[in-house]
Parts: sequence; structure tokens; C-alpha cells
Amino acid sequence: MRVVRRWTPVALWGAMILAATSIPGAALPEGPRIPGLDKVVHGALYGVLGFLVARAVVKEGRGGWLLAGLAVATFAAADEWHQQWIPGRSADALDWVADVAGATLGASLSRAALVRRETRT
Repeated sequence: MRVVRRWTPVALWGAMILAATSIPGAALPEGPRIPGLDKVVHGALYGVLGFLVARAVVKEGRGGWLLAGLAVATFAAADEWHQQWIPGRSADALDWVADVAGATLGASLSRAALVRRETRT
């Protein structure tokens, strides 16, 4: 049961990312034209995913962390690939880089919070 409780937020957030990236480009709201803003959005979405995945694998060893990182990077690549089939969307390697960077930052923040909590007790 603990495994389900750890991985349910990951699955729900991943599903939300897929749902959001499946929206056709014409249906998206017109936002401010700030260069690089879409990369920040990608980083933020995947930052949350990285944070949640890090929480789910907190008890795993180094191999579990590496596998989780590889899984998130693969998920991000598959998401970018899938967007090429959505009208008005496209696959972008730099979006993937932003996804992986965001996930790495999110996982790092989760790990730092865990270390900080452990040093307090």
C-alpha cells in the first residue's frame, strides 16, 4: 500500500502533463510574448514531477535514483515526440532540455529537504 501512496502523485502529475501537452496549439490561451517563457513552464511542470519522483524513490539506493532519472528523461522525450502529432504543437529538443533540467532541480530540492529534515532529528 505504501508503494501506491508514493507513486500515485507521480502518476497523476504525469497524466496531467500528458493531458496539457495534448491540447492543440490553437486552443491554448495567448500568453505574453516573453522569450523563453515556454522553457520556464516546461521546467516548472517537470520540476514538480522530479520532486514527486524523488519522494517516491527516497528509500532506493543510487541505482533507483539513476533509474528514476532515466525514466523521467525518457517520459519527457516521449512527451516531446508525441506533441508532433498534436495540431499546432511541435517536438522541440530544447523543451526536452528544459524538462530534464526542471526535473533535476525538483529532485535536488526534494533531496535537500530530506537531508535537512534528517539533520534536524
